[in-house]
Amino acid sequence: MRAAIDRFLSYFKHEKGAAENTLLAYSTDVRQFEQVLSASAGSPVKPEELKPTMVASYARWLDGQGYRPATVSRKMAASRAFLIYLEQQEGAISPSTYAVLHPPSAPRTRPVTLSREQVHRLLEAPARTGTPRGLRDAAILGLLYVGGLRASEAVESNMQNIDLSSGKYLRIGDDLVAVNLGIALDPMQLYLRAGRPYLLKDEKEQALFLNLRGKRLSRQGLWLVVKRWAAAEGFGSDISPHTLRHSLIRHLLDDGRSKRDIQQMLGLSSPNAIRVTAR
Repeated sequence: MRAAIDRFLSYFKHEKGAAENTLLAYSTDVRQFEQVLSASAGSPVKPEELKPTMVASYARWLDGQGYRPATVSRKMAASRAFLIYLEQQEGAISPSTYAVLHPPSAPRTRPVTLSREQVHRLLEAPARTGTPRGLRDAAILGLLYVGGLRASEAVESNMQNIDLSSGKYLRIGDDLVAVNLGIALDPMQLYLRAGRPYLLKDEKEQALFLNLRGKRLSRQGLWLVVKRWAAAEGFGSDISPHTLRHSLIRHLLDDGRSKRDIQQMLGLSSPNAIRVTAR
């Protein structure tokens, strides 16, 4: 099988154009595959001797080595590619031989969330500066939270999305959804009164959030707003616009709101899309 591995690596390099790093990783993993099977059999294994039970035993061996799921997946992918080569290019085995290799699913980690107290701190930090930019940032952070907005939704928001008379953010789409501004109402009022007018360069500009040139704030710019103030409050580098969305979901669940209600409020495709659970 070692000669077959050499042929496979040559094929992988010249026919598939594999990068050197990929080739090195595959070489290490496939040779380990051969060594484990040969050690189990007590002698070198020939390609035509490979059976599904032998490959399944290798998969069990991998599971027992304490490798991270990503490492197990990589090793299985390399071995599977080698076995497919043996079947399709050399006709040495049948597809059933490698059908038993099933890489583990990547674990779904719980989204990072902020407590209500942390959300309030995040909103108050830029507002204390009193600058147009600071007032804008406070309004952005507040709206991201109360509306559960994605970054793209926030930067695409226009003046018509805000109805200060009713204190609501209007999510305009197939169905109009009005979201109470809540703790974002005061920051939004202050921004529209004493922040946005000083950033505005063109009276025809309808973007709700403006950059320092008076143009619509970009998605990257919005990410920087969140990162800047999260860092200022010591919340860590993993805080993003989505953190505020997940935090809202967490708090709504804590308040007893159903996943169906949250789905409709945030425009999610299914309640199953909500990965945050109540405390």
